[in-house]
Amino acid sequence: MRKYGVALCLALCLMGLLGGCTFQAVDELYALPKLPGDYQNLQAKIEEVTVGSGAEYSAPLWGSYTQPVQFQDLDGDGTLEALAFFKVPADEKPLKIYIFRLTGDGYEVGAVVEGDGTAVYSISYENLNATPTKELVVSWQKSTDVNTLAVYSVAKYEVSELLNTPCTAFNVVDINMDNHQELLVIQLDTVEGSSSRVDCYGADKAALTLTGSAPLSQGITALESDTTRRGYLKGEVATPGLYVTSVLGDGLVTDIFAWKDETLKNVTLNAETGVSNSTVRARDKAKPADINGDDILELPVPLGQPVGASIVPTLDAWYQFGIDGAATLVCTTYHNFDDGWYFTLPEDWVGKVTVTTDTAVVGEKRTVFGRWDGEKSNTFLTLYRLTGPNRHMRARLGEGERFTLFADDTTIYCAEFMPGGWSGGLDQAAVKDRFKITQADWSVAG
Repeated sequence: MRKYGVALCLALCLMGLLGGCTFQAVDELYALPKLPGDYQNLQAKIEEVTVGSGAEYSAPLWGSYTQPVQFQDLDGDGTLEALAFFKVPADEKPLKIYIFRLTGDGYEVGAVVEGDGTAVYSISYENLNATPTKELVVSWQKSTDVNTLAVYSVAKYEVSELLNTPCTAFNVVDINMDNHQELLVIQLDTVEGSSSRVDCYGADKAALTLTGSAPLSQGITALESDTTRRGYLKGEVATPGLYVTSVLGDGLVTDIFAWKDETLKNVTLNAETGVSNSTVRARDKAKPADINGDDILELPVPLGQPVGASIVPTLDAWYQFGIDGAATLVCTTYHNFDDGWYFTLPEDWVGKVTVTTDTAVVGEKRTVFGRWDGEKSNTFLTLYRLTGPNRHMRARLGEGERFTLFADDTTIYCAEFMPGGWSGGLDQAAVKDRFKITQADWSVAG
């Protein structure tokens, strides 16, 4: 059973590596996967590690690399090394990353990276210096909320630990534009809330050295899920930065880090308050994004609706920030997060227009834009999300002329202006241009 598990696991990893799709008879699906010659040898080498040692697969828990067996060209010679992740509970250092190198006789163990803890939380493969080799950046999980980040060189299959430090999260960015990646390590102080910071490590020959450190906003209690982003800041030259969004009280705050005056700086931090006040905002589903497609990351700030009108749903104002911390308004949007689309408002609509949503009939969701006159809202534009077998017919109904914004195999988005009403300065073409389907990945650079 163990042998079958090893073969199946390796086969699945190879399927992920090679891609493609095949169709098999039912009885073939239950057969032991047949692997190419080199990988049959790798399977045998993995069995030598697992059989009798108590080793069991222990794949990384999070990130882009979560397979129990992974393939990477670590030394830049064009040949893939195989990395297998195990846990041996009885060992002093129970977590093992076996690196198998390919020789003329097949795969053999080239090196072993060991760590203590409960799991490998994540791994990434990064070139942190001028050599063609990749370093292993490993986050060892010590407990549910405690990780240690370690960086290993495996040049010539000799394991050298270049860095070992507590870590809440990290990212890799060429922050100082020297054509080498720097490692930015986020250290969150959840007890005092006053010493949370980002440390910058850069390569110095065979070592990683601390080249800069800058504080996060005081009083933060946690990182907001999936909102540590690489991006660019506004300026004559696009400056790389790291955007870190954290929980502050009942809201959120985003600290923006960039290389300034030969060191790492939190460019949005207010020195008097210890908080990036210009980026503090209420909780919203919106995340930092390149909303206008100019490669500069924008931050959302939720806005209320006109005084006297309903305050929900909100609009979002999007701001770009420069290396001096100054904010520039880019646009204002209404986002429908449930259905995955947004609409960019003209500047003169802000403060004058209300937005409401309803489901008029089954298969028809409406988003209604109204012009606020101080007492009531007068509908002038309605956007529809149509589903179901009669959606094509309903796309042609309405008081005005409905026009299609977007359609796929299951859904039609369309809109209509109310007859004789205010158009808000838009025509059909302008409405189509301002309607966008939300991208699955909010970040500009991951």
